Amino acid sequence: FTIAPYLWGSSLSGTVGTFEGVPPADVDASFGEIFEDLDAGAMLVANANNGRFGVTVDLQLIDLKAETDDLAPVFGTTTVDVVNRVGTLTLEYNVSASDRHEVWLAAGARYWSVESDLSLAAGTNPAVALSGDDSWTDPVIGVRGAADLNERFYLTGWAYGGGFGVGSDSMGDIFAGAGYRFTPVTKGVLGYRWLSVDRATDDFLYDVTQRGFMLGLSFTF
Repeated sequence: FTIAPYLWGSSLSGTVGTFEGVPPADVDASFGEIFEDLDAGAMLVANANNGRFGVTVDLQLIDLKAETDDLAPVFGTTTVDVVNRVGTLTLEYNVSASDRHEVWLAAGARYWSVESDLSLAAGTNPAVALSGDDSWTDPVIGVRGAADLNERFYLTGWAYGGGFGVGSDSMGDIFAGAGYRFTPVTKGVLGYRWLSVDRATDDFLYDVTQRGFMLGLSFTF
């Protein structure tokens, strides 16, 4: 069993359109801007395996704000407040293992719940405040693995794809990092994660990419 809380210094860029009659808004917020406007964030990965079979859960809650002038002059500054809840469950099978490496194939599902509050300052049109939300489930397939460099240092990462038009049109999630074993139970990991999702319906558009460095601790027992 492994439990790993982590922090993700992510930027956010893309297009959000969750309100009928209002043009989609382009959002481009750096990590520094997101960190300044972050209202809440909680992230956790948990894994259990027995022999060649395993299961992994990845949970994320991010509540943040971003501003854009993309809708000017029709509206003034547009403030987007996004609450993003993501839960992933994958079943895994070990296809290669030794004393120094492991490779797991994974298949499962990722649940998304996105709530957006949109505040548009007055421009040529009067000020508007709107809210919208959507939720969906994506199928997910991919691979994860790790390889030792020596007794203390190791490399780790994953690559997942999904959506396939079932929930979102497409979804990609890639992470690569390096870890250090402090004790046989406790490890630290630093790496870079890229996550992209494109969900479009008649009245909802969420086409965004998050990217940035990720830092975590893992506890194995």
